[in-house]
Amino acid sequence: MRVLLINPAMNMRKLGRFAGLLEPMPCIGLAYIAGALEAHGVHVRVIDMFAEKLSGQEVVDRVVRFQPDMVGMTVLTPSAPTCSELSRQIRARLPGVKVVWGAVHADVFAHDIVRDGDADFVVHHDGEITITELVDALAADPQDLGHVDGITWRTADGQVVKNKERALNRDLDALPYPAWHLFPYHRYGLLPFADFAKPVLTMAGSRGCPYRCDYCSLINTGGKVFRRRDPIKIVDEYEYLVERYGVKQIGFIDPIFPLVKKDLGPLCQELVRRGLDQRCQWLSETRADRLDPETCQMMYDGGCRRVLMGIESGSDMLLGNVNKNLTTASVREGVKNAKAAGIQTVGLFMIGMPGETPEMTRETVEFAVDLDVDFAKFAITVPFPGSKLFEDRWQKDLFRDDWENYTTFNPDPDRLVYHPPGYDPAELIRMQSWALRRFYMRPSQVKRQMVELRTISPKMLLYGLYGMAI
Repeated sequence: MRVLLINPAMNMRKLGRFAGLLEPMPCIGLAYIAGALEAHGVHVRVIDMFAEKLSGQEVVDRVVRFQPDMVGMTVLTPSAPTCSELSRQIRARLPGVKVVWGAVHADVFAHDIVRDGDADFVVHHDGEITITELVDALAADPQDLGHVDGITWRTADGQVVKNKERALNRDLDALPYPAWHLFPYHRYGLLPFADFAKPVLTMAGSRGCPYRCDYCSLINTGGKVFRRRDPIKIVDEYEYLVERYGVKQIGFIDPIFPLVKKDLGPLCQELVRRGLDQRCQWLSETRADRLDPETCQMMYDGGCRRVLMGIESGSDMLLGNVNKNLTTASVREGVKNAKAAGIQTVGLFMIGMPGETPEMTRETVEFAVDLDVDFAKFAITVPFPGSKLFEDRWQKDLFRDDWENYTTFNPDPDRLVYHPPGYDPAELIRMQSWALRRFYMRPSQVKRQMVELRTISPKMLLYGLYGMAI
């Protein structure tokens, strides 16, 4: 069987002046699927629509040239309309092709997606084993798919069926490595505040998260069960990426890495023993309250040079409103410990959270300034499908499916998906721009970015300044 996988782009026009701040990122979920299919003997190709700057027509033309039996797409909420249009055009040119969607958005709306004909199948949760079983089942008998766990599909008589849920894979180390050789990996970065060396690729040291933050999409899409890998096997893959692809930076995509402290020592010691701490550095996202002095020192010794912390707010009340289970006091302590170890810090903040007022937004911004993290991102709160926040607001006051507007940097108040009651959307957007100016235009920050850190390119800096101007 011939399978073509697509990483779709979203409609960049929806981001307005913020569009230039995005760069293509490694799509590790699709790379895992590609690796699983290749290991299963399937002929696989990949199109990264965003990284290669392709139009929809160019994508479809490539699909037609390859003549696949199956087309798979990873569907994030803002790119869902693009996926629908690609599916329509591909079907028109290749009527016999099977279309498969995966990822969080597809998981949440699987019934509607299959019913409306956007996809023939939706793969739920971990997809590596499911997709290989689906390929085999289609080759054997396309009408006999009831035994393939973890899919939603449509029977010959038009009934939409969700098969038995697949048991979560707890042996993550048994999965083939992501097939990065099929991707334009030299084009990838992370985010302007996350890049410090290239080439860069990503890794997963675990899947799932034990926390239950209301804004997180993982909780209802198979991500609430935490599963971790053997730390030595993580180092094996780390070394493979350095040797095979020449990467200089690795980003761990885990919601929290490291989560289990007892795994951190063996991981970092093995990185040092193999000399990998000198050949390639890493960053991860974590919680500030997990950054005690010993953890930070081990991370630095093992090659960690930057941490992204989901701080969200400078108000303990707002943190409680979204079940963050974090305090501003613990954030201060974690940031202090990371800095003391020599690790650069990135604060990820949300504005426009449930119950928030403009005064609370100012409190959050001033908290970021007072923390003096090296970088700060101020994202407007969006109730993404799969999150508790989406479920709560959808039934009460949201009920909108203009998926392209589900972005955290939306320059148009009329298209803002969510804002707290009483918080004018135009003012919320102005506050986002003010937050960027307040944080980055301080003389100390300008000096730090231009002289000390020098990881934001002049191009990105110009885009950032443009994005602040409102």
